[in-house]
Amino acid sequence: MTEPIGLRRIRRTLMIHRITQVVLIVLLLYMAILFQQRFQQKYDSLKPFFNSVVLAVLIQVAVFFPIRKFADNEARRELNAAVKEQMSIDEQKQLRNQRLLGDFIKASVFIFFVAFILILKEQATFVHSTAFFCCIGTFINYLQNYNFAVRRRLSGTAAG
Repeated sequence: MTEPIGLRRIRRTLMIHRITQVVLIVLLLYMAILFQQRFQQKYDSLKPFFNSVVLAVLIQVAVFFPIRKFADNEARRELNAAVKEQMSIDEQKQLRNQRLLGDFIKASVFIFFVAFILILKEQATFVHSTAFFCCIGTFINYLQNYNFAVRRRLSGTAAG
């Protein structure tokens, strides 16, 4: 039996998410090395860098469950739309509105982090590195949660 077009689209999206995660992790490692060098030059110590990493991890722990819930809702919505063969006009309108809201939330978070990082005039500050690590961590967190939710639901539908 052939796979519906919607499920193929979701599988392609998962592949794009995997590639994006790898790119973000490489960027995170590159910037971590850069921040280490700058902090060593500026403060003659790596303590601000390590404090920044610890704070970023604590923030990621705090936002994990809201991000997980958001990603789970998006995965559920996309999979429900993918397996439906015919959708009424009202269902299409509701799906479009939900997708727009989800995209708006993701874009808002992205713009917030970009604006916050660009507003800072001085490079390699504690706040700058913490904001950068939180930004990258938030996006990796979302992508991993979305991929996990989709895979869990796909394996549940395949088994059931």
